Amino acid sequence: MIWLDIDPNVVRPGWTPLLITLGLAAVLVLLGLSMRKQMRRISPDLPYEADLRRRDQADQADQADQADPVDPVDEVELPPGDRPADLRPPPSSTSSG
Repeated sequence: MIWLDIDPNVVRPGWTPLLITLGLAAVLVLLGLSMRKQMRRISPDLPYEADLRRRDQADQADQADQADPVDPVDEVELPPGDRPADLRPPPSSTSSG
């Protein structure tokens, strides 16, 4: 059973696919050489990203510890009748005499 009636002697791949394949191979070789050159420039002493994150978190924690502690009551503006000094019971007027 012949799927398509084409003479196998007439069908040839030609030079174009070969040239395209060789061109792609040359591009891959050049990219590999360029990547190797760039990888050599990287210092092996560079910290990893996780180390940088830990260092940033530690710096932020140190800065938070060094900051003045803020009393949350001081940040809220209370109406005159609700201030802590106003909520204290009045001094007792009993004399111990």
